Amino acid sequence: MPWQRSRIADADVVALIIDASTGASDQDAAIGGEADRAGRGVVIIANKWDLVKTEDHTFVERFDEKLRHGMRFLDFAPILHISALTGERTTKVLETIDKVAAARRVRVPTPALNKFIEQVTAANPPVSPGRKHVRIMYAAQTGVAPPSFLFFTNVATTFHFSYERFLINKLREEFGFVGSPIRIQVRRRNKNTNVGGTRKRPARHDAKAHAVQRERKDRRARKNRREKKER
Repeated sequence: MPWQRSRIADADVVALIIDASTGASDQDAAIGGEADRAGRGVVIIANKWDLVKTEDHTFVERFDEKLRHGMRFLDFAPILHISALTGERTTKVLETIDKVAAARRVRVPTPALNKFIEQVTAANPPVSPGRKHVRIMYAAQTGVAPPSFLFFTNVATTFHFSYERFLINKLREEFGFVGSPIRIQVRRRNKNTNVGGTRKRPARHDAKAHAVQRERKDRRARKNRREKKER
C-alpha cells in the first residue's frame, strides 16, 4: 500500500469511506491504522446508507458498535452515514472535515492545562508499571496536528497503557480534538526547572561564583583599556 501511505502523508484529514452494505474490510482497517500512526485526522464515512436504512431502528447503533469494535484504534473518529447516490447527508462530509482540521490545531493555554491535570490526577493518580508514588508535576502542549503533550513527573517512568488512554479521553472531553489522535510523552522533571517549565534561579553559591567571574571579566576589560591608552 505504498501509494496509500504517500497520500496519507500528504493529507491533514483522511476520509475513510466504508461500504455500509458490507461493513469495514481488512483493507479499510489497514488504511485507518496508517492514518492513526501518521497522526492524521480521520473521518469515517459509511457510504451507501440508502441500501441499509430500511433496517430496524437499532441498526445504526449495531452498525456503529461493530465498526468501533473492529477499529478500536479510531475511537476518536466521527462516523457519518451518507449516500453518494441520493446525496443524503453528503453536506456533512466537508463540514466535519473542516471541524476536524480546526480541532487538530487547537492549542491549550499552559495554565488551563495544568489546572485541568491537577484536578484529574487528584481524583485519579497516575498508574505506572513498577513505580509507586508517581506524580505529574506539570504538563505542556508541545505541538499541534496532532495535538501533542509532554507530562513531567517526579520520577523517570512511563504511564500504564490504561492510564494513558484515560488521560487522552479526559483531554478530549475537556478540550475537544475531535477526529484527531493525541500524542503523549512522559519525562522526569528536571530539578533545575520550576512548574511551568521555567528554570530555577541559581543557588546562592552559584550566584556568588557568577559574580566573581563577572568581576574578573571587568578587571581584564579595565586593564586592556589602560594598556591601550598607554600605547
